[in-house]
Amino acid sequence: MNGEAWTDNRRFCLQVLRDLGFGKTSMEEHVKEECQCLVEKIGETKGGPVAVQDYIFPSTSNNIAALVYGSRYPFEHPRRRYLDELLSELFKAVRAGTFVEFLPPFVRKIVSKLPSTRRTVILSKLKEFHEYTKGQIEEHKKTMDEHFNRDFIDGYLKKIKEHENDPTSNFLPRFLMGNVLSFFIAGSNAVAVTIHWHMLNFANNADTLQARVQQEIDEVVGRERQPTWEDRNKMPFTMACIWEMYRWKTVSSIGVPRGAGEDTVIDDYYIPKGTTIISNVWAVHNDPTLWEEPSKFDPTRFMNKDGTLIQPKPEYLIPFSIGKRMCPGEILASVEIFLYITCLLQKYRILPEEGKIHDLNDIDIPLVALTHHKLTFTPR
Repeated sequence: MNGEAWTDNRRFCLQVLRDLGFGKTSMEEHVKEECQCLVEKIGETKGGPVAVQDYIFPSTSNNIAALVYGSRYPFEHPRRRYLDELLSELFKAVRAGTFVEFLPPFVRKIVSKLPSTRRTVILSKLKEFHEYTKGQIEEHKKTMDEHFNRDFIDGYLKKIKEHENDPTSNFLPRFLMGNVLSFFIAGSNAVAVTIHWHMLNFANNADTLQARVQQEIDEVVGRERQPTWEDRNKMPFTMACIWEMYRWKTVSSIGVPRGAGEDTVIDDYYIPKGTTIISNVWAVHNDPTLWEEPSKFDPTRFMNKDGTLIQPKPEYLIPFSIGKRMCPGEILASVEIFLYITCLLQKYRILPEEGKIHDLNDIDIPLVALTHHKLTFTPR
C-alpha cells in the first residue's frame, strides 16, 4: 500500500484507534488486566523454571486481539492457542525470509515458485491467517451495531460501506486484511520479543540492574498497587532501561521496504523513482560515533547527571523507524513494555534456571538462540 491509499488508511486507522481508547486510560486498563493475568499465570509455576516466551507472546497477542477482533481469550482457549501458533510460525518465516526481498525482481519470482523456500511458507501462513481473519470479519458483519464500534474491524467495515459506491475508494477488504496483520506484527511480536530480552537481561543482572529497577518500583509504586503508565514520569532509570533495550537489541534491524515516489538526490546519491529503499536501523543503533561502547547495555547513557531522564529522546533512537511512515503503535508498545516489566518485577525476583546466560553481550546473537534458557520467578 502506497501513496494516497496509504495516507487515507493511516489517517483512518489512527482515528479508529483513538475512538477505541488507543493511548488513553481505557486501553491502559486492558493492558493492566493482561499483565495481572500473566503475573497470576506465572505464579502457578511456584518458582519452577519457565520458558518465559511461552507466556509473554500469548499475553501480548491478546492485547491486539482485543483491539482488532474485540475479544480476549483465556490462556488455555483453543482459539487463542491456534492464533498464537499461527502467528509464531508466520513471524519465524518472515524473519528467515527477509533476505529474499534484497534479490532482483526476476530472482524473487523464481524463488517464490520453489516449494520449500521460506517465501512459500510465508504465503502459506498468510493464507491461513487470511482465512482466520475472514471468519472473524463475517462474524462481525452479522453482529455489528451501526452506532457503536466494538473494535477495529467494526470501524473499518463501516468505512468500506460508506465508500462502497466510490470506484476510487482506498478502503477495501484487502486493505482491512493488511491492516489487521500489521497490528499483530508490530503490536504483538515486536513487543513480546522486547519484553523477552528484558527478562533475560534482568535475570542475568539480578543484583544490579534488576535490583535498581525494583527499588524504583518500590519507592514510586510500592508492592501492592499495580503500576500505571503515569508512574513512568517518576521512574527515570526504568525508562532508561526501556530506551536502552530498544537500542541494544533492535527488534527490527532493517526497516520496512519503501519506494521512492520521485527522482531525488541524497548526499550526492541519485535515487531514481521506484527505487526500493530499506533503512538500516541496527547500524544507527550501533554506530560508535553516536553511542559510546554501543555493544554495552548502559541505561545511564539516557540519563542526566542529576538522575533525570534525558528529554527529549535522542533523535537517533529509532526503534519505530522515522518519518511519516514510522510505526503508529509506538505509544501502545511503550505502554505495554513499561507495564509488563514493572508488573513482573514488582512481584518477582527473576533468575536464570542455571547460572548465567553468557551469550547476551554477543552483538550477533539472535533471540531464537536463547529460547532454551529458562527463568525462575520467585515471589518477592
